[in-house]
Amino acid sequence: MLPGMFSRVIGMKQNFPVTTNEATFPQGTKLVSSTDLKGVITHCNQAFIDISGFTKEELLGKSHNIVRHPDMPPEAFAAMWGYLKAGKPWMGLVKNRCKNGDFYWVSAYITPVTENGNIVGYESVRSCPARADVARAEKLYARVREGKSLGVAGYMPAASTWFLLVVFVLAAVLFYLGAPLGSELLLAAGTLGYALWKKVESSRMRQSVMQLMGNSFSDDLAAISYTDDNLELGRIKVAVLAQQAHLNAVLTRLGECADQVRAESLQGMDIALQAQQTLGEQQQETGRVSGAIGEMSSTIAEVSANVQDTAEKSEQARSFASSGSAVIEGTRVAIDNLNSTVRDISESVNELAGETQVIAEATKIIEVIAEQTNLLALNAAIEAARAGEHGRGFAVVAEEVRNLAQRTQNSTREIHAIIESLTQRAERSVQVAADGNAAAETGLQRVLEAEETLHQIQSSVAHIAQMAMQMAAAVEEQSQVSDQINGQVAQISNLAARNLEEGEESTASAQRMGSIANELNELVVRFK
Repeated sequence: MLPGMFSRVIGMKQNFPVTTNEATFPQGTKLVSSTDLKGVITHCNQAFIDISGFTKEELLGKSHNIVRHPDMPPEAFAAMWGYLKAGKPWMGLVKNRCKNGDFYWVSAYITPVTENGNIVGYESVRSCPARADVARAEKLYARVREGKSLGVAGYMPAASTWFLLVVFVLAAVLFYLGAPLGSELLLAAGTLGYALWKKVESSRMRQSVMQLMGNSFSDDLAAISYTDDNLELGRIKVAVLAQQAHLNAVLTRLGECADQVRAESLQGMDIALQAQQTLGEQQQETGRVSGAIGEMSSTIAEVSANVQDTAEKSEQARSFASSGSAVIEGTRVAIDNLNSTVRDISESVNELAGETQVIAEATKIIEVIAEQTNLLALNAAIEAARAGEHGRGFAVVAEEVRNLAQRTQNSTREIHAIIESLTQRAERSVQVAADGNAAAETGLQRVLEAEETLHQIQSSVAHIAQMAMQMAAAVEEQSQVSDQINGQVAQISNLAARNLEEGEESTASAQRMGSIANELNELVVRFK
């Protein structure tokens, strides 16, 4: 039991169930609990939870009074307070209450918990008491509840007292039988000397035993509770029992710590194994990622080369488009000049046609004159024939004139035919010039359209070239980033390998810790 449940309460109201049923627990089981200075439970083991009937949640954070039984008199723990306040352990028999009202007896060993020399709480390790000890404790606590004294005068006297009583009886018998007074005095002196020597020897033995056991617990009430022997021997037995209880408490706590260490080591080993497996998988994944990044770097290099080639081809296409644009510009100028020339030819042909028409008109006039001249020559020849000899020379002249007129008429016909042919050719030339002009106009329009298309192509190619350059720069940057990522992944892979080695070391360490915990547990079992 702990101090928080031993506060002095007189006339305490019982507002919880109490039965006459006793709950028991195995001999080797230890009930462990800890409280702060105010008696609030901060720790309890499963055995204490099981026997109390409460849940762990119902116990932690609650006052230890929750398991106090009303049959326990507060006066029974006055000595306990003295020991605990002095920073010393206390041992005693305590009756506790279960949640359902049943009760159970424990042999409690309570020690102060110190930090930096200051008491910060209390820890109790309880074991199953012997039935004889329980019977004595029930009688003692009943006397307290009845208001009777806990004095020890009524308990069995020391052996020297019995010896003195026997000597007194022998002296009385000798006196009754008429023995000399000297014999009686000698017997009495010897008896007193022996009793004194026995007393001193017993006290010296007790002190020697107590010194050997160090600062061991020894209390008259505990001596009465735990033994039927006289006080001297009872104190020694209680001191031994307290040492055993102290050792059991230490071993119990060591056992609990060993169990916790073993549980933690098992959990740590499981975690380490899982971490080791995860690190192995991570290392494999990192290797695959590194390979993928390497392939990506190669692909990026190929893409970079292709983009660079595309940029160069785009620049060449832009140059070709510029050259084509210049050629089309020259073609447009040439067609424009041709169109102008065709227009000039058309105009010249039209002018020639006009001049030819004038010539044709003049030829018609000449033809008319030739016909009239021919008629005049014919009339002159007729008149010369009428004149006879006198008109013969005139007839010759008239004949020549008529012949000249006929030749002129024939020439005018030929000229007329030539002019007619020339006029037709001029008209065809005008038509051809018109067709050529129309074709030149159409060609010029096509050239202009081609020039516009080439300008658009040139602009598009320039845009493609610019985008290709930007893509090349981006791919180059991506390649650098990929190299950095590859380096980082390699570093991560190295770290994963190192973590894997550390995980293996951690697993081995957890296994060693588990072995140490098992050895510690075996030591605890060996020394219990």
